[in-house]
Amino acid sequence: MATTSVVSTSFSFRAPVPPRPAVELLAEIRERGGRVYRMRGPDRVFCLTDDETVAAWLLDLGARAFTAAGYTRTEGGYLRARGGKREWDCWIHTIPVEGSLWEACA
Repeated sequence: MATTSVVSTSFSFRAPVPPRPAVELLAEIRERGGRVYRMRGPDRVFCLTDDETVAAWLLDLGARAFTAAGYTRTEGGYLRARGGKREWDCWIHTIPVEGSLWEACA
């Protein structure tokens, strides 16, 4: 005599949350003390910050950390000068947004 088991599964059909507008992201970065700049290449934008929480927030959103020569990603950021403040260079053009970060940064 074979037994049959029923497996209950549920699916979420919720639509994905649309990305925030580029202008809003840049405004929040600046409110938190980040400095935003455009790179020479089109559609490339980065943020410099000396606040570790801002850097972690940006990385969680999808930014990529630039690591200077001689440092590893686990050290986090780099020293601006010998014995100086630590700073993070986050490439934010990899964060999904609505619109263009490069144009919003102008």
